[in-house]
Amino acid sequence: MNLSEIIRDRRSIRKYQDREVPREVLSEILEDALWAPSGMNRQNWDVYVVRGEHKDKLLGAVARAGELFKPTLEKLFKEKMVNITMKFFQDLGGAPVVLLVYMPKLTYEIRPDMGASERYRIEHNRYTNMLSAAALIQNLLLLAEAKGLGTCWMTAPKNAEELINEAMGITDKEIVSIIPLGYPDQSPPAPPRKADKIHWLGFE
Repeated sequence: MNLSEIIRDRRSIRKYQDREVPREVLSEILEDALWAPSGMNRQNWDVYVVRGEHKDKLLGAVARAGELFKPTLEKLFKEKMVNITMKFFQDLGGAPVVLLVYMPKLTYEIRPDMGASERYRIEHNRYTNMLSAAALIQNLLLLAEAKGLGTCWMTAPKNAEELINEAMGITDKEIVSIIPLGYPDQSPPAPPRKADKIHWLGFE
């Protein structure tokens, strides 16, 4: 597949085969993903590759995140979809491996009266760290797709970040995303792309 096909074929996978992913395959994906661009080339990210007993500990914390996120789901989706999503939070679709992407933990104060420039100056480091981690995550998703693996980019587990950090023994970092990874056991349809999202200026 060429890059365009990989991008268009990638889906969020919520059901995985009972099949381990070889460590060498994981290493290839991760080492290539680390070539993502980052703010001022600081590469302010860490990736934890979790399986086995460590994954079992993680699942309890993610299930709790699902419970905290359920009211939001109920506002957006019908009961059937809510139930499917809650089941995924409980077992991550049986994914054999879970990737945790972290960035440095920063604290600062944001006031309602701040202008955009002032707020950006205060948030700059966290802002660039978050964008850098997102670029890394996109690399991970596409590289996994290229190797026949499925992933799901999850941010809702931040609802239980303290529990996740405690389960993983992490104290000094902020979680960006949790990504279940494995061989897909489903082939979801492609959701339609929204129109009118590209704006051409000066091309008249």
